[in-house]
Amino acid sequence: RFGVVGISDYSLWKPLSPRQLHINRFQTKRESARAADESALESSEGSGYDPGLASAVETGGPREDESTLRWGIAPVSLMADDFATALTVLPPNHHRIVSCVAAYHSHALAFAERHNVPNIYTSFEALAKCPNIDVVYISPLNPQHSELCNLMLNHDKHVLCEKPLCMTERQVSQVLAKARARQLFLMEGMWPRCVPAYHYIRHQILRNRLGEVQHVHCTLGLPIVASRLAMYGGVTSDFGVYGLQLALWVFRDVPQTVKVSGRVTEDKIDVAADIELIFSDNKTAKIEVSAEERLSNMAVIQGKIGCIKMANYWCPTRLVTEEADYDFPLPEVERTPPTHYHNRLGMCYEAEEVRNCIRRGSSESAVFNHNESLLLANLIDTIHAELGVGMDFSSR
Repeated sequence: RFGVVGISDYSLWKPLSPRQLHINRFQTKRESARAADESALESSEGSGYDPGLASAVETGGPREDESTLRWGIAPVSLMADDFATALTVLPPNHHRIVSCVAAYHSHALAFAERHNVPNIYTSFEALAKCPNIDVVYISPLNPQHSELCNLMLNHDKHVLCEKPLCMTERQVSQVLAKARARQLFLMEGMWPRCVPAYHYIRHQILRNRLGEVQHVHCTLGLPIVASRLAMYGGVTSDFGVYGLQLALWVFRDVPQTVKVSGRVTEDKIDVAADIELIFSDNKTAKIEVSAEERLSNMAVIQGKIGCIKMANYWCPTRLVTEEADYDFPLPEVERTPPTHYHNRLGMCYEAEEVRNCIRRGSSESAVFNHNESLLLANLIDTIHAELGVGMDFSSR
């Protein structure tokens, strides 16, 4: 039996405002201001949010354009390089990377030269103290997420942290409490939630185009050396989160039961897992992940009268239905460099979501809010316990 203590007592999700579908463009300044005002007004209902505070964003210093969100990168990494590339497809006055940090000065300097970053550091604390940063993008090895989130929040920086937010539910609860106490924005980097294809899926479900959704099936498998996988906390933390978040996105419910089987190494690292979530009314989600073999890397959302299939469901650009295929090409600009990881230009939608939330004074995003981060951590803790994963991150 699977229970989520203290989560099912209140609403996990807030209603999302309508989004434009099929159009991969970004708003003009006038449209953006109008959308922010409307979103702030909607958020104020029942939440205690004061629309008058929407413009009161700490800047940490003067800037040329008050609408530009100033980013720190902690640390320089392949994912950070893709994130910086994704920012180039957005309006130039929306985002700017002003600082980066790496263990080696040469690595930080190379990143700075590629992305025109004026400040480089070799210490996380030095970057945290930089007065010209609004928000920090955190993308180190997974077990370092908690420490860096706390460091940046302690220095009054907003945070976008790659998934998983932390390695345990206890750590997630602590950083969320700190963000709320310091009135700072914090978001787990579940960027699939921000891409147009995901919002089209939600639109179809709400319009009952699939009928009542009964089942979600996801697979994600790529061969990874066990020693490298251990640095990321195992296959559930690194791969499983994508299927778990998709199931939560589709059903918008807390699972009642979880069933798990899988394989762990002698060092108690999970390398494969078959996860079944059972929701109310016998709705189910089956998630298969493996670091031993390549799987189909597909997701199927099955309703009573229709289904949606998608490859690369962590950032789909095509949805396949029984009636037609729908394409959602990623935005590009001339001479956009290739990304290290597949479809990572889709992170541009996540960056815009962060900017919009911070500009209107929100402490969390409606597309993946704090309660969902807590629920996801609870699910991962439960799966690890069932598999007998031996890594102890509770004291880190």
